[in-house]
Amino acid sequence: MDKLKSLMIFMRSAQHGSFSEAARQLGMAPSAVSRAVLRLEDELGVRLLQRTTRSLTLSEEGDRFYQRCQHILNDLEEAELEVKQAQSTPIGTLRLDLSFTFGKLHIAPALLQFATQYPELKLNVSFNDRLLDLIEEGIDATVRIGIPSDSSLIMHHLATAYYVTCASPQYLAQQGTPTAPTDLLQHRCVNFIFPQTRREYDWKFEQAGKAIDLAVNSYLQFDNSEVILESVIEGAGVVQLPKFIAAKAIARGDLQPILQSYAPQAGLPIAVLYPQKRYLSAKVRVFIEFMTKLMAALKQIDVVD
Repeated sequence: MDKLKSLMIFMRSAQHGSFSEAARQLGMAPSAVSRAVLRLEDELGVRLLQRTTRSLTLSEEGDRFYQRCQHILNDLEEAELEVKQAQSTPIGTLRLDLSFTFGKLHIAPALLQFATQYPELKLNVSFNDRLLDLIEEGIDATVRIGIPSDSSLIMHHLATAYYVTCASPQYLAQQGTPTAPTDLLQHRCVNFIFPQTRREYDWKFEQAGKAIDLAVNSYLQFDNSEVILESVIEGAGVVQLPKFIAAKAIARGDLQPILQSYAPQAGLPIAVLYPQKRYLSAKVRVFIEFMTKLMAALKQIDVVD
């Protein structure tokens, strides 16, 4: 408990930039708070806080240590609350990181229902297409599309995302409908570029069980799928997009799928990822249940498979 108390004293001192304010909140003498932090620094062999006559600031090592301690204390707080209010009750703050476009289009609109269902949960949600270090960032769970690069994470499969090749009916009426992937080399194509590398996405097809990656001649390239979608609806050309992005436009008749007999049979997994823990917290468990029901609803309207 002495170590835990030292961590709490360090955290309060860092949060308020003052030994005096930390002491006031903890009901301790400022000198006792200062000595506790000094003992912790001596034990670790690093300077955690930079002292001036007016304030305290975290050192580089102190900032890293602070982030880890924050995660530990959050877990402890949740554990205490769960013991007091029963393990089956989701409480505390649920920190989520969602795949940007999929999260914006299909998860965010349903989060109000989730928050209403669990009023004792506070949701803290970010949107990102880069897989974060969940422990380092204090993230409880993330929703991602594709195979995660971090094999240490627990992966709960929800559904499968497939790509669809399509164009507006107006474009196809004017330019003709491709009947084979190689026909696309003679068409105007709109393509996605990866923001980090500026590399174009290679379109994927399958013929007689053999995968085909096609480097199309795109004349428009964007790093935002929603911009691509709108431009193709307006007749810019042919595109290959995840079905979860194009599904509503296809259902409205704004886009028409093509080359469906060449569509790949393998898709990308949509999954909830979370750090390995001995016990799954109630708040992550109910989020997985919520996502499972949401994916079932999306399957019914042919957004995912």
